[in-house]
Amino acid sequence: MKKEHIGFRELLERLLPVEELPSVDRMRVQRALRSGVSAEVERAAMHAIDLLEQQGALRRLPLEPSAATPVVRYQPRGRHDVITLQLPGPRMRDGIRIQPRNALPTQAPARLDQVRRLIRLDDPLIFSDPRSGTTRAGLRAQLEQAGRELLDSAMVHYFGKDDEPEEGADTPLDPTLAADVLEHPGMLFYCPDTEKSATLAPAARNHVARALVVVAVAGGDGLPIGHLEVRSLERDPYQPADLAMIALLADFCGGIIERAERIEKLVFVDPLTTVYNRSYYDLQIRNEIARAQREQNSLSLLICDIDDFKSFNTSFGYEAGNQVLVQVAQTLRAGVRPFDTVARWGGEEFAVLLTPPIVPEDVLAISERLRSSIERTAIRLEGLDGRSHRVNVTISMGVAMFPEHADSPQDLWRAANTALLQAKRPPKNQVVFFRTHGARNFGVQ
Repeated sequence: MKKEHIGFRELLERLLPVEELPSVDRMRVQRALRSGVSAEVERAAMHAIDLLEQQGALRRLPLEPSAATPVVRYQPRGRHDVITLQLPGPRMRDGIRIQPRNALPTQAPARLDQVRRLIRLDDPLIFSDPRSGTTRAGLRAQLEQAGRELLDSAMVHYFGKDDEPEEGADTPLDPTLAADVLEHPGMLFYCPDTEKSATLAPAARNHVARALVVVAVAGGDGLPIGHLEVRSLERDPYQPADLAMIALLADFCGGIIERAERIEKLVFVDPLTTVYNRSYYDLQIRNEIARAQREQNSLSLLICDIDDFKSFNTSFGYEAGNQVLVQVAQTLRAGVRPFDTVARWGGEEFAVLLTPPIVPEDVLAISERLRSSIERTAIRLEGLDGRSHRVNVTISMGVAMFPEHADSPQDLWRAANTALLQAKRPPKNQVVFFRTHGARNFGVQ
């Protein structure tokens, strides 16, 4: 059989059955080829190989024990060609062994009781109740527990790439190593003895971890969405088959997390404005009130109503009205902290939840900033006459605080809504704070 050395571009263009990929993945391959960036082309080729192997379009052949360097061999379905990928061998860096995930064994033994929780996580019925808390923190906890069972009580932690660190929550053992893993999602990083790593030893002692495995978790496009850290109290506890199991767990996590995020968007995100919807608000207000009670802090609810909204639909059409909703929603979201909540309650009404801790002076400043930001925003609408129109929008806002004005989600909404009714009185475009004996107006007169 004639051997020919080719690059990843030629591999994609000539040998891989790219036509068998789903259309969205074929488009990613074409974008990578058009970019001409070698790293992008290589990443697209490796992702295509993984997908084609999963679909059965490529068959992985047994490893050759006599090979001088690690190689992985594939055979396209119905063809005699053999594609051999020469992989870089494992290398050591400060006591950390870095090796290609593709060079790990393709199969690893596992007992049924070890994978039972993973099987349950793959059940879509888990996500049937949007109030169950399975998404986000709840899903992460279940994945970590499943990983511990799969790996016989190892400490397993998932860290999302863009997750905001929560107070009291675990953090990556070494942020620099975590960033390196995200930069090289095709590699697995294993430190069999953290005491022999100058950079890891201090943090490992604090986290009580004698051995550490770090591996990227990728989404459907092959790009990393986070990483797994597997920590053990023992020195050098993992053999190649165990590392293959950890890589498999990372692949499994990627699929579950992506699906959970898609379901979360369907359940919790308003499709027009892309801010959260009422279902998410109902869940979040209960969670935040419970947290405020535990921490003895305050939170605030702002109900925002677009002034004279029906006039936009009447004058310019419903599509123009939709654009007003979108612009107001985005302005509200841009004007609050990342951990606050903006939700479309319904129609032209939005709820803004300022999470604890927060004090009345800050609530006033944020409320007024939101009101004035929308007032200053000029929105261009295309009217029914086909012409572009420049319009200004204002909102009226009712504000209430927990626990000062209410001690339950329902009473907090009633208090803020009472203030909103006063804010909607002419001239509108104002912020009104609820008070037990009346409301206080902070808006523009």
